[in-house]
Amino acid sequence: MAGTSPHDTPASDPDRRFSRETTDRSPLSMTPFHVAGIAFLAAGFALALYQGLQEFDLVPQVAWITWTHIHFVTIGAFTQLVFGTLPQLAAWKLERPGPSRATFGAVFLGLNGGILLAWYGRAFGEPLWFDVGLGAIWLLTAWLFAVVLSMVFRSEGERTRDPTVGFYLLSPFVYLIGLAFAFGLYSRSWDVPGGWYGLREAHVHANAWGFLGLAAIGTLYDLFPRLVDAELYSDRLKRYSLPLFALGIGPLVVGPVLDMGKTVTATGLVLYAAGYVLFVYTLARTYRDGAPNGTALSVLVAQLWILGPASFAPFILFGVPLGVPEAWIEIGALHFFFLGWALPIALAGGLLVTSSLEWSPETGRTEGGVDDAVGGLVPETRIPSVVGSRSVLAWNLAVLAVGIGFFYRDQPWAALLHAPAYAIILALWGYYLLEIVRRRWSAYPRRAAF
Repeated sequence: MAGTSPHDTPASDPDRRFSRETTDRSPLSMTPFHVAGIAFLAAGFALALYQGLQEFDLVPQVAWITWTHIHFVTIGAFTQLVFGTLPQLAAWKLERPGPSRATFGAVFLGLNGGILLAWYGRAFGEPLWFDVGLGAIWLLTAWLFAVVLSMVFRSEGERTRDPTVGFYLLSPFVYLIGLAFAFGLYSRSWDVPGGWYGLREAHVHANAWGFLGLAAIGTLYDLFPRLVDAELYSDRLKRYSLPLFALGIGPLVVGPVLDMGKTVTATGLVLYAAGYVLFVYTLARTYRDGAPNGTALSVLVAQLWILGPASFAPFILFGVPLGVPEAWIEIGALHFFFLGWALPIALAGGLLVTSSLEWSPETGRTEGGVDDAVGGLVPETRIPSVVGSRSVLAWNLAVLAVGIGFFYRDQPWAALLHAPAYAIILALWGYYLLEIVRRRWSAYPRRAAF
């Protein structure tokens, strides 16, 4: 495929390598969550393909495809990756034992059972099953928050004041709020000042910018420097950004429920955006100082899309007409967030998990009972790279083109713009998945040999 680089990118010379004293302290292991996350990415790919054919009336219309597609990438793939990785990352940061293999297995079954029930209830109009599934997901998210919080209480010293730990605590906490709002969206009728649409906006803000965004930001602050074999540009900017995110996400979630967009929501947006600017600037300077590779570049460029919805928010909050129906703006903005930001990060996470965990005959069990793995989540010397700079450019131009197509869907040229751009996204998405499967498959003989 033109512009792709399906080879591994060597790390820079030893003189540029940063100290891995903390990074190698507690390697990470692949869990059933990671396998399920990649499976959800594949299911999301199939649904995206069907949705594209549906747009041109080439297949029967299915009402629940859009909702399922979005949630398979978020509550499916991304949530699976967070549940599998965040407890291990927190244990690594705080030097505490992580959850046992048996605990991971029980939570995995409960989470996926809940997702299945919630999907069935939502897709086939069964509110009771939706409630049961959503309740299971809420309880297991509370478990995730309690696990990280208990690690913090059992730790001491500078480790507990690391901003990354704050992101790991905020992420599941805000998710609990977003999941609670989901009850009012479908199976319950909640009387709030913002109405149903206010609940939906709060739900999206809590789950997308809160749970997914904060988990990814905290993880990338720690792991992105290792992707480019460099030190983080500024620990001070990292510390400054955490309170901005924490102070911003609250009003972003509460404002729509209270129908106070011009004051509360707008204040949260400004604070969150300020923290995000510091975050993106820190990653960009870190990338510039390190050894570039396709994986790092795709993750870095994806960060620009999380604020895609925010660029339209001031016009909606203050009633400035754009000549485009708000419903179309909302669909386009969500497209920027999920396909522009969430999907590249999830694909990169799946790639790292499946290609960087190598097993040795000395592999035993960590104190928490999870198998040890050599190299951790990011390899020591070779970073797996599926896409090159031209593919990254093609992906992001396609995301932009599809978004414009959503905004102007009443124009005759929108389909001409939408169709080839969507095809590019699907082609690169499918290629990424094939490479992930190939790399994981090639790892099995090495493991079996031991």
